[in-house]
Amino acid sequence: MQFDKETQVRILRVASDRQQGREVEELDDRISYVMDLHPEFEEIWTMGDMAAYPQEINGQIVSPFVHTVLHTIVDSQIRTEQPEFVVKTLNRLLGQGLEEHEALHAIIASFADIHFASFRQGKPFDQLDYQSRLGYLSYEDKEEK
Repeated sequence: MQFDKETQVRILRVASDRQQGREVEELDDRISYVMDLHPEFEEIWTMGDMAAYPQEINGQIVSPFVHTVLHTIVDSQIRTEQPEFVVKTLNRLLGQGLEEHEALHAIIASFADIHFASFRQGKPFDQLDYQSRLGYLSYEDKEEK
């Protein structure tokens, strides 16, 4: 997926299909899955093109469009195990006790930092940096047992 108008239109179509109860195709099903993880975005999808702009949601400024694209990219990396270190990181974080959605957000944050820095600098995405950053992610449940 790209951060382009075509993807924006696709995401808005999936949101509309979901609201109307229509079936969606495979990639659209994955977008729909990401939307299920973020019910706080539902109202924003009805805003059409305005959903691409950052919105205040639960006290944070978020672009539902960008967030959904990032989630879908990382979801694809995990499902295809390409690169394989992404699914290994997810499994490691889950094994340490982190909830799945929070683990996904940790991975997404690393991906997004590298993606947008690379884009601003006109450089290709740095897979080694991505692997290194994911290698440093960890979670230890601090609750006393």
